[in-house]
Amino acid sequence: MTKRLTWEQKSIVSHNNGHALVKAVPGSGKTTTLVKRVERLVKTGTDPRSILILMYNKSAQLSFTDKLNVTLKSGVIPEVRTFHSLAFKIIRYGEHQQLIKKKTLLKPSDYRYEQLVKEAYRYGFNHEANYIVPKEIEDFELFIAQCRASGVTAVDADTDPTFRDIKPEFISAYSHYCVLLETNRLRTFDDSLIDAVSVLRNDSSFANELKHIIVDEYQDVNFIQHEMIRLLSKSGSSVMAVGDINQCIYEWRGARPDFIAGLFEKHYLNSKVFQLSCTFRFGHELSLMANSIIRRNSAKLTRLCVSHPSTPKTEVIMHFDNCLSKVLLNLSIDNGTQAILSRTKANLAEAEIALRLCGLPYTYLDGKTSLHTRTEIGMLVVGVMLCVYGDLQKLENHPDKKTLVYGFLKESGFRWKQGQLKEAINALMVPNVDLFFVLGELFEGSQSQRDRLERLSIIRRKDGEETSTIDIFKRLRTEGFIDSLGSEGVTRISSNDQQRGIVRIEELLESNRINSYTFLNLILYPRGVSVDCQPFILSTLHGSKGLEWDNVVLIGLKDEEFPAGKPDNVNSILTSVNNPSINDDIEEERRLFYVGITRTKQRLNLVIPFDDELTRWLKNGWDSPPKKPPVATRFVYEAGWTSSAITSDAIYNNTVEKQKAEFSKFHQWYLRDLQRLKV
Repeated sequence: MTKRLTWEQKSIVSHNNGHALVKAVPGSGKTTTLVKRVERLVKTGTDPRSILILMYNKSAQLSFTDKLNVTLKSGVIPEVRTFHSLAFKIIRYGEHQQLIKKKTLLKPSDYRYEQLVKEAYRYGFNHEANYIVPKEIEDFELFIAQCRASGVTAVDADTDPTFRDIKPEFISAYSHYCVLLETNRLRTFDDSLIDAVSVLRNDSSFANELKHIIVDEYQDVNFIQHEMIRLLSKSGSSVMAVGDINQCIYEWRGARPDFIAGLFEKHYLNSKVFQLSCTFRFGHELSLMANSIIRRNSAKLTRLCVSHPSTPKTEVIMHFDNCLSKVLLNLSIDNGTQAILSRTKANLAEAEIALRLCGLPYTYLDGKTSLHTRTEIGMLVVGVMLCVYGDLQKLENHPDKKTLVYGFLKESGFRWKQGQLKEAINALMVPNVDLFFVLGELFEGSQSQRDRLERLSIIRRKDGEETSTIDIFKRLRTEGFIDSLGSEGVTRISSNDQQRGIVRIEELLESNRINSYTFLNLILYPRGVSVDCQPFILSTLHGSKGLEWDNVVLIGLKDEEFPAGKPDNVNSILTSVNNPSINDDIEEERRLFYVGITRTKQRLNLVIPFDDELTRWLKNGWDSPPKKPPVATRFVYEAGWTSSAITSDAIYNNTVEKQKAEFSKFHQWYLRDLQRLKV
């Protein structure tokens, strides 16, 4: 970003005492602005120990601390913490004052945490197998996190009529989870926030010396975090909250956008509202598109996201193609960082296979591949092996054998009695065992199960290594081993994700028509990749929050998938409990799209399915929502790509005055804001 502060940034830096709310667009230089503000406070006599800065995650905390050290160049700098690290400090104080019980911190990486969660899950869902698919555990952990973020106890979940539509298995599992924690005197990261709030409620003397509290990413705070801030702020102290309601994408796990959308000003009287509306990340074309999309939400736009004059032009490219591997091979990415972002993990599974097929380097944002953990992958891999080889020999000594076999058994339509799935998995882990013999012994007394096994026997060794994988896929479908996928999912979301995953893989196989030998090796033993370019980072849109890349590829842009529609009833009920005034799922999905497209700096690639209606929209330069259910996501319709490109070119070519009559009122607003920011 430019070394000179804009007048918007200067007004925040020079703000004196009193509460303040800073509304900042993506890439607006808020970190630099906050560092300069802290520098000014310290230089004008404020004790650094009376300033607390709360950052949303560890990486942001470390980055901000480093910048403060460089800027202040003194021995004492203000305290910079995450919510959790502050909670641990409060807990130590509370334990010393005997306000709360001493407990052991149970980290997610601790094997005991996984055991505890699985034990609670089995208790609630009466799950008999010793192996539980990771997606089902993730769903349960999400439910726990939502309850903790909202301060919902096991008693609340069991007795509050608001929760009557939630599956009783979730309630039972959550209740047992709470019992296990209490019995073993354990505390998780989420519990630390609840315990910290309990300490602050019972001892108002903690942190009396605080005069300034700065909170970043305020649109993502949940009820417990908001309570912590409220209890820390005393009479005479100033709270500055920084965030952007248009980037609130975590309502599904407890975030409360209403805090930044009005409640902050009610809870902190006489607050002054500031704007950081100038982005240094991307150019005018993308800014115009982002504004066009987000203005459809109910939150009133008082300022637009406007690109700084120094920001280079950002290129937006639309690829109308259902073959992702072909798009990836044709991308003209010469240098810089690059990412593939998607609404769902199902699309990332397709992207991972496509990248392997193309020989392009990639890594997941967290460094871990999740391809083999997807049950539809296990079902398809084992199904292809049985059709070609008739056995599991290619899985012998493979590190992911158990996970892949579980996926096949779970999704191939067999009906498991108590203990049978566990018995089958254990038996199939024995080297050189015959799957048909194991299942035949297991289903000895069930004619319906043996009939299904017989259908699998019919297609055993029917194909060869040169047979197209899509033909084997269709054979598996004909025999009923595809349509059953997702029917045993614990939640509707997991079932939909698996079904979408298999649809994405089917489209990829149809487009590339690779043989079975190539397919199995792509999954089990991927070959080395090209090192001519930086690896693609694979991430969901939620995981990309707060990050940026030179080049971004956005995939999964079918309207039936994005927006994803109503979430699972667990999520929707908790959303209603947390925030009864806002229950519009489309608005959060629109914010998610807004976050996704604003992660890029140089080039945004949108991979869009063929849609004749969208072609007509682009030809006419429209930016209105589609009038009937579209093929491509409605958010691309709302972006107004054609008109945004025309206005952007006029700005860069200095022909705005000549073309002024051509611009819509909305684009004229953008031009006025651009002129205002230059003052």
